[in-house]
Amino acid sequence: MAPDLPSLTVAVSTRGARALGLDPAAWPAEPGVDHLVLVQDPDADPALGPALDRLAARPDVTVLRLASTGLARSRNAALDAARGELLLLADDDVTHPPGACAGIRGFFAANPGLDLFVGRSLDPDGRPRKRPLPRRKPLSRLNAARASSHEVALRLAPERARGVRFDEGFGVGAGTAASLGEEYVFLADCLAAGLAGVHDPLPVSVHPAESSGFVWEGAAQARARALVFARVFGRAAAPVRLAFALKNRRRFARRADLWTFLRG
Repeated sequence: MAPDLPSLTVAVSTRGARALGLDPAAWPAEPGVDHLVLVQDPDADPALGPALDRLAARPDVTVLRLASTGLARSRNAALDAARGELLLLADDDVTHPPGACAGIRGFFAANPGLDLFVGRSLDPDGRPRKRPLPRRKPLSRLNAARASSHEVALRLAPERARGVRFDEGFGVGAGTAASLGEEYVFLADCLAAGLAGVHDPLPVSVHPAESSGFVWEGAAQARARALVFARVFGRAAAPVRLAFALKNRRRFARRADLWTFLRG
C-alpha cells in the first residue's frame, strides 16, 4: 500500500500591482494542496482589494497582506503561516507543471528521513532553465547554490523545530547590496542545522526564461554574489569563490566583475 501523502501549502510571494496578474485558474483544486498568497504593499493599487478578496473566496486559498518588504521576509511569513505539512515556495510569475505537487508529496511520503527537496524549473517551452542533474543527488552547501526559490520544498515540522529562518539581510530587493541569494543562505542554514535533502530531476515549476538570478553583469551583482558566499562559508569563502569563478568565468560579463567577485 502506498504511504499517505502529506498535505502541501504552495506559498506564492507577490508585491503590489503584480498580484493583479495572478491567475487562480492555473491553480487546479487538488485534495491536500492549498495556496497561501503573500502580498507585500497591498495598498499599491485601488483594484488590489477586490482582486485579493476574490482570490480569498476560494476555500483552498488564503491571502495574507504583509506590511513588510523584501522577499526573505515574505518567505518567513510563509514559514509561519503555512497550514500544510510541506511547503513549496513560489512566485507570482511561476506556474507548476502537471504532477508537480503530487510528485513532491510522494517524495516526502517515501523518504521520511529527508526534509528538503530541490526540483527542476522549466522555461515556458518546457526546456530546463539550467543544465539538469542526470539523477538525484544529496543536497550540500556547494550544490545548493544551484537552487532557485521556486524549486524548493521542505518539511515544515523539523524546520520549525530547529528555528531556521530566511536571513532578512538577503533578498532585500533589486539594486541593493544583498539583492539575491536568500534561498541559498536558507538551504545552507538548514543543512547546518542538521536537516537533509536532495536535488531531484522532477520538474516542479515553470518560470519565464529571464530571471534576476541569471543576471551577472555589473559590479553590484558581483558584490552581491560575493556576500552570499561569505555568509555561507565564512572564513573559507575565498577558495570557494575561486572555484566558483573558474567554473563560471564565462558568465561574468566583464573581467572587472570577476575580480570584484573574487575580492569579495
